[in-house]
This record gives sequence, C-alpha cells and structure tokens, in this order.
Amino acid sequence: MSGLLCLAGCQGKTQQNEMEMVTSIQEPVEIEFWHGMSGALGETMTELVADFNEGIGSEKGIKVKSTYQGNYEDLKAKTMAAIKAGNNPAVIQGTVNNIMEFIGSGIVQPLDDYIFNQEIGMNDFEDIYEGYRLENSSYCEDQRYYALPFSKSTDLLFYNRTFFDEHGLTVPTTWDELTEVSKKIYELTGKTAFSIDNPANYLITYLMQAGAEYTNSKGDLLFNNEAAIEALTMLQDNVNAGYWRLAGEDSFSSGPFLAENVYLYIGSSASEAFLPEENFVWEAAMIPQLKVDQPQNIQQGNNVAILNKNKTSEEVYAAFEFIKYLASDEANLKWATSTGYLPIRESVATSEDYASYVQQAKQSAKEAGIEAAKSGFVEPLFLMDHKNSNLVRTEVGAMIEEIVLTNADVVETIERYIQKLN
Repeated sequence: MSGLLCLAGCQGKTQQNEMEMVTSIQEPVEIEFWHGMSGALGETMTELVADFNEGIGSEKGIKVKSTYQGNYEDLKAKTMAAIKAGNNPAVIQGTVNNIMEFIGSGIVQPLDDYIFNQEIGMNDFEDIYEGYRLENSSYCEDQRYYALPFSKSTDLLFYNRTFFDEHGLTVPTTWDELTEVSKKIYELTGKTAFSIDNPANYLITYLMQAGAEYTNSKGDLLFNNEAAIEALTMLQDNVNAGYWRLAGEDSFSSGPFLAENVYLYIGSSASEAFLPEENFVWEAAMIPQLKVDQPQNIQQGNNVAILNKNKTSEEVYAAFEFIKYLASDEANLKWATSTGYLPIRESVATSEDYASYVQQAKQSAKEAGIEAAKSGFVEPLFLMDHKNSNLVRTEVGAMIEEIVLTNADVVETIERYIQKLN
C-alpha cells in the first residue's frame, strides 16, 4: 500500500505547540472528545467511550466526556471557535483535510514519543494496516504521526443483484463495461442505470488509475490533462445519453437505488448500513478500474488527534490513552462490527469474531471493502495562504456538476476553475 499512497503535507512549515511528556497522572483528569457521529453510529461511539471510562479510564484516573458536534465541517468550525475561547476539547475526530488545517494552526500534539514509548506505547502498532499508518505520518515532511486512524472506508460499486440476475447482466469491472451495462439497463427500463455519490472522488480516482496527477503537496493544480478530459467527457456523454447521473439534490445515491430508479451506484463502503433488502437483494464489488490487475481505490474516513492548546501535560497523556484505546483491537472490532466502517487492523479483519460477523452481515460489502483498501491511495494534502486541498476538492466537485448539469465545454471549464483557484 505504501507505494500507492500519494499523501503529502505541510512541508515542515508549521511549528507545533508540543507539551512536555508525562506517562501518568497524579489526580483524576476529565477530558472532552468532540466527534461527528450521530444516530446508530453515535450510539456505538457512546458505548466505546463508556467502555473506556469503565475500564482503562477507571484504572488510570481518566474520564472522557464525548459530545456530538454536527458534521465534520460543523465540528471543525466549533473547534476553531472553542480554541479562540480557550475551552477546546483535548481530542477531536476529523477528516484528513480537517486535521491538516489544525496542524497548520500549530496545536496538534505529535504522537511518536507516545506511540513508541516502552511504558505506555502501542506494542501492536504495526498491526494497523500500513496505509493507515502512513496516512497519519505524512501530513508534514518530518513524517511524525499526528493522528491515529479510526473510521475507515473506501468507495464501492453497489448493484441490484436481483435485477442483474433476472436480466443476465454481468457486474462491470472496468469503466467501458460500466458504460455497456448502463446502456443495456437503460434500454430495458427507460431509467438511468448508474449514479455517483461523490463527483470529486470520481475524478481523483480515475486520474490515479490512469497514472495521471490531480494535485501535489506544493499546491500545484495538475488536473488539466488528457486523463481528466477523458474522465469528464465520458461522464458528460453518459449523462447526456441518460445512462448515468450524479446524486445531486438527493445527496446520496442510496435513495434512488432503493427506489429502483438506478440499479447500481458508487458510494462509500460505510453506506451499507443504510441499505435494507426489503424489495431486492443488493451486493457490492470493487469500483470499475482502468487496469483490473492494477486497481486503485480512494482511501477515506476519519482519524482522531490530540489538541494540546489550553491543555496540561497530564491532559495530553490522558488524551493519548483514549485515542490509543479507540485504535485498539478491542475497540476496532466493536466499531467494525457495529457500523459499516472497515477494520483498521489486520488482526481484526482476520479474526474469527469478524469472520462470523461477515457471514451474518453483507458479506460482499465487507469483503469488497477490505480488498479495495489493500490498493488504497490518499489524495495529496496541502495548506497554503490562498488555497488548500479541502477547498480544491470542493471546487472540483462544483466544476464537475457544472460540466454535467450545463453541458459546459470540458476543457474550457477545467481551465477556468484552475485559473479561479490559483
């Protein structure tokens, strides 16, 4: 996986506010953990926090108070406001891009001294999949760890297995095959066949599969290339023909999929939790590839990091004990078997408990997700005064929607958005 990662970071520009390290606490400590998990995910998160408080926390004099703060952008905004007010949490959950911005503010605690400490460290750290470890050590040129992985996912191709079986259709493994099967479905039903949840993911992934560049850690915008033109022209042509669509106002393609208004879609592996089988049987597979023998799949999800701003050394140590627990075999097994997210540890993915869960759950989604994660990549990260990787991703999504919805000229639109971003 290390050869497939293309994550880069802050290039050592930002000095972090590092705390003096301690490995125990003298008096009981209470810390706050802010997260973005609601509904059933939030309930499992609450259980994990309770498990920590009743076990390791009780033993070491640590109590964690967890609070849901909305989606990841709401969470980031509230955390920034809390930092200014001097009452920020010690632990945050966030996307790679959002944690990158906190690192840019100089308030994220580097973790190497804790992870590799003989007394309190993680002696099973290498059990975490290498790609996830590399992701969290690649924010900056110093290659230190600034977060630990928590909820991980990748894009999968979900398809209506009942419909495919009834009509003798083959699940596509390449983009050309996807176009062909989409045309067949349209001719059979008169309906759009295929939908894409995340337009930016589509372009970024296609470029990686083509061996082309999207951006780099210096902030160069490199997606004005033949592969990008090919990907966006294919998307535009298929939308114009009535075969493909974007999620658009539906936000997620799972709704039209369940209503049988589309018959296959690309979305997060975590979305399996929102796909009941009341009307038909569905399955999941790896997304279409340009080269089936050299797959490339986007690696996504969120991590947990420690904010040391307005915190004592003992609070930072307490925060490490908590995020170490969230990344532990015990907690990851519970999280992976209670949600649609993938295991972050090889020991969990290969355990009898997880195998039993897979047999009872949607086996195709779990197996496809784990297989896709083995060929995972992470988009390049950068943080500059006038633009950052998160902003570019948002604008790329808007660019793709403009190309699709207004039938805009692909080359001209790419050039215009690059000029705008620069």
